[in-house]
Amino acid sequence: MNFSELDSKIKSELHEEVKGFAMSIGGTNVFLQMIEDIKKEKPHALLNKSCVFHFAKAKLNWNKQIFKDSLDQLFTAMRKEERDGDMLNGLNPKDYKETMNMMRTLKPVSIKVTPKKEEELLGFTFSILDTSIEKKTKVSMIYKIIFFYHIDFAKDILTYNRDEEI
Repeated sequence: MNFSELDSKIKSELHEEVKGFAMSIGGTNVFLQMIEDIKKEKPHALLNKSCVFHFAKAKLNWNKQIFKDSLDQLFTAMRKEERDGDMLNGLNPKDYKETMNMMRTLKPVSIKVTPKKEEELLGFTFSILDTSIEKKTKVSMIYKIIFFYHIDFAKDILTYNRDEEI
């Protein structure tokens, strides 16, 4: 996804949401450092059996162990969603079943980002899947920003200034 191609209303909403998340863990630099640390981690940070991933200024916790096959299926579904706008339309029965099983597995998972030192910072929580619209489950945007998109996408969101477009 290219940030510059988005509608200005969506850009503004994303900026407010992501800026709020960044401030809740200590600021823009901490947020960007988190993304870089997650991307460097091999194997994938969410495959930790302890359901915890520590990085310099904060940690991620999630409530259910995630296995490699579920994560691989999620990335396949995300690529299809990016390309076609929906992760289920046009799938053959076997792929449909695998995608539905992945969605059932990951729907209850929520990821909590908690700052390590500052007690006044609250951190934030997000889900992997966005189920706000019935029968239209999508991968949540904040999950894509942190785990899927290139770091430049997050930088563009955080540095977005509404006044530049007017």
